[in-house]
Amino acid sequence: MAVDVSGVYERLAGVGLEYGPVFRGVRAAWRRGDEVFAEVALAEEQRAEAGRFGLHPALLDAALHTAALGGDDSEQDSSRPDPGLPFVWSGVSLYATGADTLRVRLAPAGPEAVSLLVADTTGAPVASVASLVTRTVSPEQLRAARNVTHDALFHTTWRAVPTQVEAPATTGQWALLGTGSPYVADVGQGGPASPAAYPELADLIQAMNDGIVTPDTVLVFFTADSGARVGDPAEARKMAHRALRVVQEWLAEGQFAGSRLVVVTRGAVAAVPDEDVLDVAAAAVWGLVRSAQAEHPDRFVLVDVDDDTPVSAGVLRAVLECGEPQVAVRSGNVLAPRLARAVAPAEGVESGLVWDSEGTVLLTGATGTLGGL
Repeated sequence: MAVDVSGVYERLAGVGLEYGPVFRGVRAAWRRGDEVFAEVALAEEQRAEAGRFGLHPALLDAALHTAALGGDDSEQDSSRPDPGLPFVWSGVSLYATGADTLRVRLAPAGPEAVSLLVADTTGAPVASVASLVTRTVSPEQLRAARNVTHDALFHTTWRAVPTQVEAPATTGQWALLGTGSPYVADVGQGGPASPAAYPELADLIQAMNDGIVTPDTVLVFFTADSGARVGDPAEARKMAHRALRVVQEWLAEGQFAGSRLVVVTRGAVAAVPDEDVLDVAAAAVWGLVRSAQAEHPDRFVLVDVDDDTPVSAGVLRAVLECGEPQVAVRSGNVLAPRLARAVAPAEGVESGLVWDSEGTVLLTGATGTLGGL
């Protein structure tokens, strides 16, 4: 028996499931007892994208929408329960890829479960699902979920942490690798607050072997060379390789087991509103050192400074006294990263986020090594 599909998306919207034009793919449907047969298709504008997927997600989703179809309008409006949302998939097989139109059969497969057979327009099999368990969600539950804090969704924010610049320092002996930085005053410039400097970590290790006291804190600056483009890939590779070498040498030397390596960058993170990452090479250093921090707690400290106010040696000591592993100093204020709960915007309020369909998306995790490259 043919089923009128003209109102299926209005019915779904009435129970809180609103679908945009890309996902409104149901074209025709028929019922035979408890079975539903349907034809679903991508919108004309999306058909060129079908080849990018094993099974286009909008097509697969549209195939499930047919579960909301009743035998006639009255049945759809009254006797059928609210459509369920996918919950547990079992026995999923994909036989062909790139389809832009599908023919679908849904049949009961147990309590709150259906099976799917999916074919292309020639009848060749595309996919099958032995069992898809659904869970009914009421319109009230959907509406309530839209405007509440999402307990499982967080974002990073930078918040001020208390520091005492004038308090007596307990950070002990300091040393500096390489030269100083114009962004940090009184360090590496020969002043009374300037620590002893060594060209490389090997030179400091040799000095310790010759009898100097092992420093409690060792500073190293990672800022772009004068005139270097901060987005230059070559500069990023150069700085990351240098950071890797220093980190490996630091961890390999047992005499530094009780010391901290303080990595100072400029513009590696965006820590205040409307701020951009100014130095991509330094950002790469942050990523590398954060990995080292996860494996070796209390051995590294990351400090990012800005152009506005050169950081004094006193502020730098206060940063180390506060015990934060990662800080950003902005206009003299010390900020540390914190997780904050993400809150969905109220209905009718723009989130401020815009999806750039022409941009590049980097997916990491999954199979590892940057998502299998």
